Amino acid sequence: MHPVLNLRTGLTVVGLLALTGCGKKGPLIYPDLLVTEAPQSVQLEQRGNSLELSFNLPAKDRRGHGLTEPFVVQVQRRELAPGDQGQCGERPKDYQPAIRIDPEFPDPAMKFGNRVVLLDSDVRHGKRYQYRLVAVSRDGEYGVPAETVRAMVCTVPPAPAITAKTVQGGIIRLDLHGEVPDNAELVGYAIYRAEAGASLPFLPLATTLGTAYYEDQSVQRGVTYHYAARMVLRRWDDLVVSSELSPVVTTTLSDDPQ
Repeated sequence: MHPVLNLRTGLTVVGLLALTGCGKKGPLIYPDLLVTEAPQSVQLEQRGNSLELSFNLPAKDRRGHGLTEPFVVQVQRRELAPGDQGQCGERPKDYQPAIRIDPEFPDPAMKFGNRVVLLDSDVRHGKRYQYRLVAVSRDGEYGVPAETVRAMVCTVPPAPAITAKTVQGGIIRLDLHGEVPDNAELVGYAIYRAEAGASLPFLPLATTLGTAYYEDQSVQRGVTYHYAARMVLRRWDDLVVSSELSPVVTTTLSDDPQ
């Protein structure tokens, strides 16, 4: 047999084996589907004279698969010029250098389960701000970004007045009163509670919905409790605003109503 013909035949056989021996091929996965999804349930509110940014940590990539590699969340902020409504697709360079939040060690943010809260006190009255969030993998791969609404820091309403008393059935009732400005509507009152010797928590015990009282049934007799409240408003531009914290009132659940 001619040697050249043998060589060509051998190459043909090898080529066929290579084509048939690779096994079943799956669908193509585009690289942009492997990146981390955007932070979820992003909210921006005014809390006292600060802006409160909160979001849920991303848990999946864009395919819907769970994340297995560690990541940090970069948070950037920009101050908008007067009259600047912003444009869609503006480049990230408009934002200031990022704060990096590690889900394992979230300081200066706070983490409550899968939700992260960042309180930005370095803001000025009458100025408008916007935030941009994006997850970044350990290898430096950027995920899908998310942007907040644009929020103006306005004068907050005065702290509400609060009184506490014991009522029938082993309940402590709080009565609240705050002045609602003309350009906002009352959402309710955020109630904070701590036992004697402890500080008030960052998150409220409950928020009333449109009512000016709260009945605390999860109390024990003989225990002294500290209470405070914030009035929660929804402003004309749909931004949620919380007043400063009220003075603290202290009461102990007694056997007889007061």
